[in-house]
This record gives sequence, structure tokens and C-alpha cells, in this order.
Amino acid sequence: MYVDYLTSKYKKSIDDGWGAFEIGNLAKAEEHFRHILQHHADPHMTHADLVEAHSGLGAISINHKDFFEANRWYKEAYHLLNEWYSKGWPTHLSWRHPHDRAAMRTLIGLGHLAFHKGKKKESRDYYQRLLDADRKDELGVRTYVVALENGEPFPA
Repeated sequence: MYVDYLTSKYKKSIDDGWGAFEIGNLAKAEEHFRHILQHHADPHMTHADLVEAHSGLGAISINHKDFFEANRWYKEAYHLLNEWYSKGWPTHLSWRHPHDRAAMRTLIGLGHLAFHKGKKKESRDYYQRLLDADRKDELGVRTYVVALENGEPFPA
């Protein structure tokens, strides 16, 4: 099928990793994301695959309250995105486009990480950057911005 040419061979591992993360199976999620990183030199790996694996491990680290490791993983994902978008970040991101998801997950993750570290301005900047690129707010970032502005607890 033509659709097979639009995805990488690591898409299933990425989807399985995020699926496991969503249901709270962090060990399985970590296994999938580390599997991707073990093959970082594979010429068939896309930039998005690598960013997704880093963001996934960042999300797991936040869940474990290991903000040092979360910072390491998310900053590396952000660095990879800066390389990928060397001519400038896209002005529009959409969850419907699988390659945009890597950037969206990284930006929201960096926002969450900054919030947990008590850096509310930095957190708001990441959220706003994502909102500016995703005007439909497909990830629900606006609720985090409102909570930050009103000094309310973050939605669960």
C-alpha cells in the first residue's frame, strides 16, 4: 500500500510506546522508546522517530518525578527538532500530520517540565508557542495556559 511509504518502520514502536504510556504501563513504554534509540544509526529511521523516542523518555521521566532526566531527554528532542527545522520552525502544526506530532509532544512536554521545575514563565512560553502553531488547540494546551494565568492547579 502507498500508506506504507508514508511511515517508517519504527512507527509501530512509537505508537505502542505512547499507547503504553497512556494506559500507565511505563515499563513497556520505556522498552519501546529505548528500542528505537538502540537503532539510532539505522538509515531508515526518520528524524521524527528519534524525536518521538526522546520525548517519550522525557514524559516517562516526568512521571517518575526525575526532572533531571526529563530535562535531558526533552532538551535533546528539542535540539534534534532545531536541526530538523534548521531553516525555521513551521508556523502551523497539526496532530493530523504524524510528523508534526514529534514537535507538538516535545513542546508540550517542555512546558510541563518547566512547570514542574517552578519556571512558570518558561512553561507558558512553550505552551504559547504550541498554541500559536496549533490554533485548533488539538492537545488542549489552552487549559494549561489558563491555569497558569489564574494560579490554579493543572488539570489532571
